[in-house]
Amino acid sequence: MTDAIDNPATKAPVGPYESLRDYIDAIDGCGQALHISGLDQDAYEATGFMYRLIDKLGWADAPAVIFKNIKINGQWHEGPVIANQYGRWQFEGLAFGVDPANDEQSEVYQNVLAKLESLATTDKQWQEIEPIEVSPEDAPCKQVVVLGDDINILDFPFIQTNPADGGSYINTGSVILEDPERGRNVGTYRCQIKGPRKIAINPEKNQHGWTFLMDMKARGETSAKAAIVLGADPVTFAMSSSKTTRLGQDELFVAGGFIGKALDVVQCETNTIKVPANVEMVIEGEIPFDFEPEGPFGEMYGYIGEHKEENFYMHVTAVTHRKKPIFVNQFTGVTRSFLTSPMEVTTNLAMKKLFPNIVGIHLPLQTPGYCFISIKKETPGDAITIGRNITTSLKIAKIAIVVDEDVNIHNAIEVMHAVGARWQPYPASEIIEKAGAMGGDPSAPTRGVGSRIVVDATRQLPEEGGPKQYSLMNRACLTKEFPDIFEFIDEKWSETIDSWNPKK
Repeated sequence: MTDAIDNPATKAPVGPYESLRDYIDAIDGCGQALHISGLDQDAYEATGFMYRLIDKLGWADAPAVIFKNIKINGQWHEGPVIANQYGRWQFEGLAFGVDPANDEQSEVYQNVLAKLESLATTDKQWQEIEPIEVSPEDAPCKQVVVLGDDINILDFPFIQTNPADGGSYINTGSVILEDPERGRNVGTYRCQIKGPRKIAINPEKNQHGWTFLMDMKARGETSAKAAIVLGADPVTFAMSSSKTTRLGQDELFVAGGFIGKALDVVQCETNTIKVPANVEMVIEGEIPFDFEPEGPFGEMYGYIGEHKEENFYMHVTAVTHRKKPIFVNQFTGVTRSFLTSPMEVTTNLAMKKLFPNIVGIHLPLQTPGYCFISIKKETPGDAITIGRNITTSLKIAKIAIVVDEDVNIHNAIEVMHAVGARWQPYPASEIIEKAGAMGGDPSAPTRGVGSRIVVDATRQLPEEGGPKQYSLMNRACLTKEFPDIFEFIDEKWSETIDSWNPKK
């Protein structure tokens, strides 16, 4: 670990970064990491701490947390264990090379979106850079190699986040599979610790990892080689965790495109899978195609996910790691889970091809199930048509709220204000009785299937049942008469406003 973890004054440049520890150093160097010691997770103190941190500071302002040590199953484990390292939108700026200084959080995020959109090719696809294989001697993840009977996953600080969980989980592991027909897949799935050398793996039905494994099983194969990567750089982890890539598209190639250079990869010890070389730890193994019970687990919606009678599991054959690895626990359902800008830009590029009058689409992970869409309305019915297409295409978009282009979709208050002022439940709504749904949605009567709603919170045209003339907004009247009012206020009073602290 570099000195920056223990020295918050250290400064680091913006990314992209080649490793998780470079990224954490940058967050710490900006004074956005809270250092904590001595929490007893047998009493769920770390979980309680993260809940209270978010309760008091909110998703937007809570810092990253570095647990120096933590008590698990009666024993103290040295960390560091990192949490909430993707919580603030400023962290997106750091990771993608957009200086977050002097900008509001939503402005930083919007600047990142603009930068990433500029990286797409002319046909709106992501650039790909093939990884470069390095020798084990040049791979930090190979500094320590543990094989056979010497392996004990329980030696590492993987925690049980919630007392209702089925056990301790690796919840930030990128599971890598390779298939001669489909290529390589990198996906983030919950992984339950079942014993010193056994880990359950939960790709949901129709996720890419599930498709890979079921295809292998259907071809008559009895098992699949696999590797679980822990502590990848933030961009590679974002590729693993989001729907940025298509089935069969290699996430490591796309990660290289976003970073701007090829990833270094190295071959595993007990199989031929290539893994990122700069990660903190790699757990290698074999997934047999018989099944075992797994779960339950507290999911992203903030509700306990189901216990499964049959799920995949992996026999561990090797563990390799850095000499002093960093561990990450997501506190799923409490904190923001990954950098979302690549997924958001991917969604925008795809949907703008179908509907050029879309201004933007935002999926706020702090309120999973919502999707905010801004459009330039051109004809009656535009909002419902676009909202219907998006909500049935994106499983997470259960509640599609469509607003006019003057509403900032990255400001939930503005979106809710538009709903309150511009939406009439009838006729500006559409309910879709049956569509694909997120597997973890606790409200779905059948897992993976649910209903949807489109809320048309645009100004309704007379043909849509709206008023003959829509009232002007107060703020618009002000800026029409005094177009320079806010520049004047910013110049004269911004320091006073920005420095005000109600707790002084």
